[in-house]
Amino acid sequence: MNGNRVVTIGREYGSGGRIIGRKLAEKLGVPFYDRELIKMIAVESGIAEELIKKAELIRESSLIYDAYDVNCRMPIAERIYNTEKRLIEDMVSKGPCVIVGRCADYILKNNRNCLKVFVFAPFEDRVRRVTEEYKPDTKDVKSYIKRFDKDRAAYYDYFTTDKWGDKNHYHMTLNSNIGIDVCVEVIKAAYDNWNGDMRI
Repeated sequence: MNGNRVVTIGREYGSGGRIIGRKLAEKLGVPFYDRELIKMIAVESGIAEELIKKAELIRESSLIYDAYDVNCRMPIAERIYNTEKRLIEDMVSKGPCVIVGRCADYILKNNRNCLKVFVFAPFEDRVRRVTEEYKPDTKDVKSYIKRFDKDRAAYYDYFTTDKWGDKNHYHMTLNSNIGIDVCVEVIKAAYDNWNGDMRI
């Protein structure tokens, strides 16, 4: 890997991690990748965007993990992940960026210039944010959030040898309850001032 600095952000659902990532990228003046990756994976792999989205909902998409791509002779989910991995490595080789989710912290674990962050928040704060900002089509928001977290953890654990959310695999974990903008400034300070090899 070259010397381009990159920030990866893992996050609990409803913690505001995606918002933090977008604001951070704007402040740093670098590309931001989150949902954009789904479109890129679809173009690269030829797999429908909806199927790629469902791949992260492992408990609801077991058929994706059992189904084989006859052209590549591998499970479709594995093809999605391999494409995701190639794209992330390629993006980082081209310049600094901020990447949210997509196992990016694990994919870039050997990159000495990758700052790995995990964002969490008190459960009630997440319930409020999801209810007010995301407006999910469900009356049981608490169960909805718990399911999302379980799905993200399952996807991460399926494709990596690390554990999703484990503080030992991140340079910093931030409680977004201190404020979205405060989190952005904390990460930016680390980005601007780190020295040496950042591999964990």
